[in-house]
This record gives sequence, structure tokens and C-alpha cells, in this order.
Amino acid sequence: MPSTVARGNRLSRERVCEAALELVDREGLDALSMRRLARELDVAAMTLYGYVAGKEDLLDAVVEAAAGRHWEGPAAGTWQEVLKGVARELHRGLLAHPALIQLRFRRPIVSPPAMRGTEVAMRALVDAGFDLDAAARAFRVVFLYVFGSAAFNLPEVPDQAGRAVRAAAISLPPDEYPTVSRAGAEMAATLGGEAQFELGLDAVVAGIEQRLRPSG
Repeated sequence: MPSTVARGNRLSRERVCEAALELVDREGLDALSMRRLARELDVAAMTLYGYVAGKEDLLDAVVEAAAGRHWEGPAAGTWQEVLKGVARELHRGLLAHPALIQLRFRRPIVSPPAMRGTEVAMRALVDAGFDLDAAARAFRVVFLYVFGSAAFNLPEVPDQAGRAVRAAAISLPPDEYPTVSRAGAEMAATLGGEAQFELGLDAVVAGIEQRLRPSG
């Protein structure tokens, strides 16, 4: 089905970005190509080259569109609050557009819109007294946690997944797995949800404060 973003209207890079994001949200990253996107927009494939340079630029365009939708602007507060705010915004964007996770597995995400959160977080850390090395390493820890959580931590725990974990735990020989065999319900509860994400984020930021914060 052709995209509603641009059909019948003049094209722009913004419209091309939005159409690309719609396509990957609907059909996945492998569906994205210049030819397929041109069909979505009801234009000739060569027309798109006036707005994106090629497939790599098109992938950046997907990130550009997603960042524009989910970035609300610089967070305020302590460096801990800023870091958590940036993490939450990044996490929301990844949950809304899972193709971004696939994209990050294939290539770095380093376009200027994707670096907005990095700038805000690192600036807060540097302003708090972290040197650039510590700030970069701290943000990288948060970045990895957020992407890992979005990739493996479900927004909500489906009943089927919970039952599978509980059944697997109960089936374990208790003499070999005395702890896990009786923790099925507790383990199932950790599969996803906002509470689990926030618990991990608190732990990550507390660890950064303990390990990397400036002395004094």
C-alpha cells in the first residue's frame, strides 16, 4: 500500500524519511530499498536520489525520522536525572520502531539526529565534572543497557512467555538447580515491563556514580 506521507504531494527529504520509517515499521528493515520506497511514494526510483544519496543515506533517513518523532528536547536536572531522561527517550523510540535495533546490529547509528541524546547526556556529565573519557564510557554503558533492554526485554510480559519460563524452572531437578527451580514466577516477572527497565536503569546510573564520578 503506498505511503500516505507523500502520495499526491511534493517530495522533500522529510517526507522521504517518514515514508521510509513507515515502511520499516510495517514490514521490517529488509523491505527497505530505493526501488521499494519509490513504489511507496508513487515516484520513479531515480527521483529519490534528489533527496537521499543511496541506501546508506536512506538508512540514516530512517533514524532521522524516528529521532524527530521521539526526541522531546534536553532534559533538566542533575546529571543522573538527565542521563535517565535521555535513556527513557531512547528506549521509547526503540520500542516504537524495533527496526532501529536491527539497524544498529548491522551498522553504527551516528547521523546528527541520532546524536542528540548523546550530546545532552555527555554535556550533563562533563558539566558535573566528568572528563570526556569518563563521560563517553558512562554514556556507552547506558546506551548498551537501553539497546539490550529494548531487544530482549518485552514491553509487557505475554502470558505464554511467562508460562514457558515458569514451566522450565519447575522442570529442573531441584538437587542441581535448587534456586532456579523454585524461582519460576519471579524470573517470569523479569521478562519485561517498565518496572524492570527502571530497576536496571537505576542500577546502571548508580554504578556509574560509584565507579566513574569525579572525586570531590
